[in-house]
Amino acid sequence: MSAVEKLKKLKPIQFRYKKELDPSQSLRAGFSAQQVKEIIPEAVIEVNGILMLDMNILRSYVETAKKELLAKNT
Repeated sequence: MSAVEKLKKLKPIQFRYKKELDPSQSLRAGFSAQQVKEIIPEAVIEVNGILMLDMNILRSYVETAKKELLAKNT
């Protein structure tokens, strides 16, 4: 599956971190680590039992997807 296809499968969500992680409880937008783990498992790490996204790996997928799209349109 191409990087473009994988990224298209990700569904953005709005969320708040648990109060112990973010006392301000501000509304955020992003992706669920649980969902990303199903599609791009190497982009998820676990720290002290909490799943977190490795943004460097996600950025590399975005860069690869850009290259795929550029190659497709030339």
